[in-house]
Amino acid sequence: MKKLLVPFFALFLFSCGNMSKQNATDSQNDSLWAEKTTAETAKPMPPVYVVCDVYGEKFLLRQRFDEDEKPSAPDSLNKYKFVIYKRKPHAVSFLRFQPENAEMNTGRDSYRNFDNLSGWLYTMDSGKLLENPKDEWDAIWDAALLVDDLFLKQNDILPFKDESAPTADIKVALEKKYGRKIKSVVSSQAFGEKGEYLFVNVQFFNKGAEALGVTALCKNGSLLATKDFPAAWNDESVWRVDDEGEFHGLQLDLATLCNGVLTLYTANFGAEGTNYASYVIKDGSFADGGLSDTFYQSPE
Repeated sequence: MKKLLVPFFALFLFSCGNMSKQNATDSQNDSLWAEKTTAETAKPMPPVYVVCDVYGEKFLLRQRFDEDEKPSAPDSLNKYKFVIYKRKPHAVSFLRFQPENAEMNTGRDSYRNFDNLSGWLYTMDSGKLLENPKDEWDAIWDAALLVDDLFLKQNDILPFKDESAPTADIKVALEKKYGRKIKSVVSSQAFGEKGEYLFVNVQFFNKGAEALGVTALCKNGSLLATKDFPAAWNDESVWRVDDEGEFHGLQLDLATLCNGVLTLYTANFGAEGTNYASYVIKDGSFADGGLSDTFYQSPE
C-alpha cells in the first residue's frame, strides 16, 4: 500500500505544480489581454485648438470662463503632449496658467495678442514651428491642434498629395446632384496613402438670386459626401464679408483615420476670424465630428 501511495503523491504534486503554472500563465494572458483591450478602448483627451505665438514656440489653451482667482491646473492639462500643425506632431509640455492682461487685451485670438490672453500655456520641448522666418510679417497666423499621445496612437494622420483637379465624372455627378452647372472649381486637395481621397470646393452658377457653394469629398473618382453652402446673392458679400461673390469653402487642415472612421479637420476663414470644425462622413454628408471652435482675428 505504501508503495502505491508514493507515486500517487508524486503525481498529485506534479499535477498541482502544472496547475499552478497554468494558472500563472492564464493570469498573465488575462493581464496582457486586459492591457490590450484597455489600450484599444481607452478614449484620448478631446483635441482642442490653441493659439500660437508669433513663431510657434508657445501655445495657449484659452480660458473660456471668467474667474476672479487664477484657477489651478487640472491634472488633465498635463496629458496633452503634442500640437499638430500642418499634419506634423510636435512634442510640447504644460508650463503654467497665464492670467489676462486686461489693459492690453484686444480680444483677438492671434499671435499679436498672445501675451494678453488668459489661458493655459504650453511650450515646445525643442525648436519652434517656424524655424526660419523671412521677415517681420512671416508669422504663425492659424491655430494648432493640441492632442495627447493616445490620440496619435489611435489615429493615422493621412498624408496630403500634390493638388489634383476633380475628374469630369465628379463634375458631372455634382452637376447632376444639384441641377446646375459648375461655375468654378475653387480648390482641391488630394490626400490618403495613395491619394485616393479628394477634398474639393466648387461654386455653381446662380439660380436667380440663389447662390450655391459646395464642399465635396470624393474617393477613387466617386462622389462620397457633400456639404452645402447656399446663400443669397449680392455683389459685395455672399458667403463672407467683402467676398465679392467668390466662394472659398472649407480648407482641409488635417485628415485622420481611426478604426475605419475618417475624420476631417477644417478651417473656414472669414473677414474677422476663422471657424474650425471636424467632420465625419455619414450617409453622404459631412456630420459633426465633435470639435468646433472660433478664433476672432479681426484686423486691429
